[in-house]
Amino acid sequence: MARYTKYILLLLTFFATIAQGVTFASLTAHIAGADPVHIVDVPLLLLFILGRKRIKQSRQALVPIALTVLFFLWSATGVFFAMNKPFVNQELVYNLRALLIFFAIILFVNTREDLQYFFLGFAFGLLYEGLIAIHQWLRGPVGLSILGEQFWGWQAMGTFVHPSVAGFYMSLMSVLTFRMAVYLRPKYHPFYVAAFFIGVVALYATLNRANWLGFAGAMVLMFAIDFFRGKALTKKARGLLALMAVVALLGALRYGTIIIDRFSDAEDSMMSDRSSSRKNLAADAIRIMNDHPVTGVGLNNYKEFVSKQTAGLQIVHCSYLLIGAETGYPGMILFIAIIASFLYVGFKQRKSKDPFIYHISSAAVTAIIAFAIAMLPSPDYRNLYVKNHIWMVFGITLVAAKIEAHQRKLLADPRVRAKLLERKKALLQSRRAPAFGARGG
Repeated sequence: MARYTKYILLLLTFFATIAQGVTFASLTAHIAGADPVHIVDVPLLLLFILGRKRIKQSRQALVPIALTVLFFLWSATGVFFAMNKPFVNQELVYNLRALLIFFAIILFVNTREDLQYFFLGFAFGLLYEGLIAIHQWLRGPVGLSILGEQFWGWQAMGTFVHPSVAGFYMSLMSVLTFRMAVYLRPKYHPFYVAAFFIGVVALYATLNRANWLGFAGAMVLMFAIDFFRGKALTKKARGLLALMAVVALLGALRYGTIIIDRFSDAEDSMMSDRSSSRKNLAADAIRIMNDHPVTGVGLNNYKEFVSKQTAGLQIVHCSYLLIGAETGYPGMILFIAIIASFLYVGFKQRKSKDPFIYHISSAAVTAIIAFAIAMLPSPDYRNLYVKNHIWMVFGITLVAAKIEAHQRKLLADPRVRAKLLERKKALLQSRRAPAFGARGG
């Protein structure tokens, strides 16, 4: 089965993107609007049935896994007390899928080849959604309503339900493909380069400020850290980085005014006195949290408790406060602790001397930072596609740690070290040996 795992992983990451509009609706009527069966569930199920090859988790994974299980269990307690229990059931289905995806990744992704096919699925998905978003931006809808395509007329959204969800997806996938395109350069390298550029253009086309900030903030921060460590401007990366800088400059010259205009009303939308401003929505969420500090109001029940001024039409634009209102202070603290724990594991792996582990971990860390920033002014963690993809990234962090720990364990075996030394000597001898037909031989 091991040889087929890589293709199932590719389908898992790609189908997680296109599952938006293809669901088995006849099975969903009993769960208030939820879609419990998606195309992505097919490769997910196949992984649990056919996946066999496993290596031991690293010790660093214990805390993030424990926090993850505790967070999902705590989130499920709302089923016992929530005002609208069918709404709780709906989000529990989303949470269950995200949790199964996470465990499938950390159990069945075990080799570099597995990770490369996993990332290849990301690139395919980014290319697919990115081209749709760019078409929407330049020419209007593509006509893929059967796959969930909508179009509001000024913000590209791919086949997702909202431009902010599309923006999150483009941001996350662009971050991940960047490391493959610039530093690792695996098989199908030109494909990663194309996917990255298309993803960044599509991210602009969503005109979503939160994910612009998340992407730019995370990329600049990690590039700065790599720069001071002497790992940013590697010889093979300089050409592509220069090209990206030129494209970014041209883009800023052409679209800089539009970008600035998108932020021109930010202060008013955040701090005005109207009930739907970000400030007042946040205050309302804090009120709900203080009224239900331990358990919250239950998943997906936020709108049952909002103030009369918002009348349930607006939701707090901060995923942290939304989680706090629905799962209480313990739930919000666990959520923040989960992000911190995965960042800790990712940064630990960035100490690896193995370039592959270093850049895979760097990609995951950058994606988590982009997510953490974007969720500050966005309620989108509640969306199942945001859940699916961020838990994939969390899983990648632990896979990199697992592979690194496995490599260290192998190197600690004297027999393995001896074989590696023999191979190294043979390689050196083959390089020193004169070529066939060379002079002097």
